[in-house]
Amino acid sequence: MFEKQETICKLLRGAALTPLMAASIIAVPAMAQDDAATPSPPVAPAGNGQIQEIVVTAQFRDQNLQDTPLAITAIDSALIEARSQSNIEDVAKSAPSVQFTSGGQGGGAQTAAVNIRGIGASDFLFPNEPGVGIYIDDVYYGISLGSAFDLVDLDRVEVLRGPQGTLSGKNSIGGSIKMFSRKPDDDPDAYVQAEYGSYDRMQISGGTNITLAQDRLYARVTGLARSVDGFVKRLDYNCANDTDTAPGGTFALPTDNCVIGTEGGQNVFALRGALRFIANENIENTLTADYTKDHSEASPSKSIIYPSAQYITGPEEYTNYANYTGYPGTPEQFTNPAISYVTQWGIANTLDWQMGDNLALKSITAFRKTKGRSSWDGDNSPEHQVNDLNIFRHEQFTQELRLSADLGDMIDATIGGYYYNADSVFTGRVSNGAAGLDFVPNDPFDQESKSGFIHLVISPTDTLNFTGGLRYTKEDKTYTFSRSSAIPGDPVNPLVAPLDGLVGEFHGSHWDYRIAADYEFYPDIRLYAQIATGFKGGGVNPRPFTASQLVPYGQETSTSYEVGLKSFLFDRHLRLNLAAYHTDYNDYQGQVSSCPDISPPGFPFCSATLNVADADIDGFEAEFDFRPGEGLSFDGSVSYTDFQFTNPKAGSGIIAGETRPIFVPKWKYALGAQYEIGLGNRGTLRPRLDYAWQSDMESTIPNGVPGFTFGTVDSYGVLNARITYLSPDDDWEMALAATNLTDKFYYANKFDRFTQSGNVYGTVGRPREIRFSVKRRFN
Repeated sequence: MFEKQETICKLLRGAALTPLMAASIIAVPAMAQDDAATPSPPVAPAGNGQIQEIVVTAQFRDQNLQDTPLAITAIDSALIEARSQSNIEDVAKSAPSVQFTSGGQGGGAQTAAVNIRGIGASDFLFPNEPGVGIYIDDVYYGISLGSAFDLVDLDRVEVLRGPQGTLSGKNSIGGSIKMFSRKPDDDPDAYVQAEYGSYDRMQISGGTNITLAQDRLYARVTGLARSVDGFVKRLDYNCANDTDTAPGGTFALPTDNCVIGTEGGQNVFALRGALRFIANENIENTLTADYTKDHSEASPSKSIIYPSAQYITGPEEYTNYANYTGYPGTPEQFTNPAISYVTQWGIANTLDWQMGDNLALKSITAFRKTKGRSSWDGDNSPEHQVNDLNIFRHEQFTQELRLSADLGDMIDATIGGYYYNADSVFTGRVSNGAAGLDFVPNDPFDQESKSGFIHLVISPTDTLNFTGGLRYTKEDKTYTFSRSSAIPGDPVNPLVAPLDGLVGEFHGSHWDYRIAADYEFYPDIRLYAQIATGFKGGGVNPRPFTASQLVPYGQETSTSYEVGLKSFLFDRHLRLNLAAYHTDYNDYQGQVSSCPDISPPGFPFCSATLNVADADIDGFEAEFDFRPGEGLSFDGSVSYTDFQFTNPKAGSGIIAGETRPIFVPKWKYALGAQYEIGLGNRGTLRPRLDYAWQSDMESTIPNGVPGFTFGTVDSYGVLNARITYLSPDDDWEMALAATNLTDKFYYANKFDRFTQSGNVYGTVGRPREIRFSVKRRFN
């Protein structure tokens, strides 16, 4: 299955690389592969405080953000750094209609549940593919595991909201998050940055361009190393309470302050390299490679409700009694390491060939490999309810070809094809004491997706454009179940034993389309309207506790109707973008925790992905950037998402008009303010404040009905602050930053298992952290 050498050979053949190009050094996925054809977007204000254009590539070509008839949030590297945003989850907090929850469902700290406008995915296991596509320089990352990327050495991030069924990469039903990195050129663009902060945070990063042959060959090398101690202390119950009533024995001593270990710590090393070859004025090729080793701790969690109430620590204490031990006090006792490990590497090649004055070819070829292991103490107690170890491997090969042409003065056309092939395996140990289950899965999953697309922009005048897109996609998925006993010599539990050797498949296809029109009815003020569709392929429930729960689910589809306004006002001192939409959402793929219709009588345990209902989604979004005067800027966004289930399926637990979707806050807003204070020949001082708030949301289905009322994640807001000093020549930069300045205690996620096992627990957000950094630029 994992034929690495054959896949790499395909990559090299598909990219038509020269031996010199193949010598490129390694890279980090969090730092994104370079797209040589994409220019750096100028986002800094001009000398008079005006806002300049931002260049995006959402429609296969360089295009000003304000001219693109799509709802897009574009953030450049300067704003990312000014906001103290260190990963893609931080960026999502300030983007309208985007919810990014990492560490969910026991899949590890680097695993993300992402949705845009209420559409995404709720489970990390194969074959539940993401509903929001995450891209690194146009290379699609096909799984949720390990997708909570860091942001280092980026040029910009683009967040595309709404179905992306006809645009670049793989079809994405909810939207796309695209990261673009700096490209090698003749500017040294070198820097070294060191950082120290709370919880013994230590980080060093750096990068530089290298000119290997002037006007022909450039390289860029970047690296990152970070270590942060965990902030949730795992206490030994017997030690902390001077008792021996908890099963399993004593794991820590008073001399250790009764601390077994911590959760939430990070230990990351990453390296990336890019090699850009300019053969002539018409041919350019960029090869990148990356490597990341993330040996972080398990997700930080707390028990909220538990049958044995003494195992619950203080409501706002960053502590728990998790010992990651199964069968405590018995001969079968075992302890998992409290870890969340991910190792990734990849290689990608982007070829840009200007074949004529009006014809261009782009080829994007990539291979990625990810492996990891993570532990999950699902009860956060010294008892044995849930104590899982997840081990996963994933390999993917992608190829995208685009042929773009200018057909006269009125028509821009792009035709292309996309291929995705992935082989994955999920194994580890599933030990659920409450359900009486303990087994070892060893489940391979194979997926193949092929698509072809066409995209046209017709411009009858300089101010009026019509856009059309069409894509056909064919997908095939195969999931094979393997079940063996976790205890040598013991038989497999009779509930899961019948699953061994069973195969679940999905074979499907779909047509997607997009129709849009935009009109600049006044200089710098543009209206647009569009209809766009998207879909997400089906599969088979990967979490059956019994053979009866092994059921397939079909693909989900959406049709979105959107109108929007993009404007520059007050002589380009204000950028204001508005959007309103309605989405018809069919066959919602929901992970439900109650499924009596497919479970044995009286068996309450379920965690199944099923098509549970349809939905109507209505919402609006507003984003602004205001520069009232030289050095002063305000930015922000607000969004409203009204998600209503319709046509619930029997046995789903969904009640139309009452059940809420998961990970969808109805309201969300973000505000930021920055002022640049000139110190004459002593440099510049730049203070900044950012506040992001979201209303409450649900984390489980069903919800709001008897037995399922504890999964509500309360509303919360987080305030960040930063003050930066720049030397007169900008070569030196020092910054003092605080995230969660008010030390707000909040839950980012909750898990309502009250009906199944009497417990509820949550993933806690990071407390206040102070950081001091020094950066040296070499130009």
